[in-house]
Amino acid sequence: MITLGIDPGFARCGYAFVALENAKHKIIEASLIETKSDMPYQLRLKTIYDRLDELIKKHNPSNASIETLFFSKNTKTALQVSEARGVIILCLTQNNIEFTEYRPKEAKQLVTGSASATKEAMMKMVALYTGEKIIQDDTADAIAMAIALLSENKVIKALSK
Repeated sequence: MITLGIDPGFARCGYAFVALENAKHKIIEASLIETKSDMPYQLRLKTIYDRLDELIKKHNPSNASIETLFFSKNTKTALQVSEARGVIILCLTQNNIEFTEYRPKEAKQLVTGSASATKEAMMKMVALYTGEKIIQDDTADAIAMAIALLSENKVIKALSK
């Protein structure tokens, strides 16, 4: 089973396809969907949709998790990320992929055991889970989103036995 984790963004959208194999988290593919500031606004949103759609068709995830929007001091940035999230949710829905949304603190709790974990602690745990050091923080956040959902599903399955 492959899970897609998404850290939504307008300029940089982190994504990660992660599988749980023999109790280990294996990164199938993780990177960024990037849009350039000189591109027309609607083309940036279309780029996010088209690239995510292409990746979903390539990896065929069973489910997905996406970070909820946290409030930003910059209203313009918050609106752009919110619109990117809408495009991402539309893409997931059109591909019949059920998704779970996590607030950053929820994902941190599921991945590190602490809702107040630092970015550095989160990245260290992602590296421990996957055996890979991830340098780009938006990509690490996307991997953490996938790990959070995989971890939560594992707990739910264990409790239902």
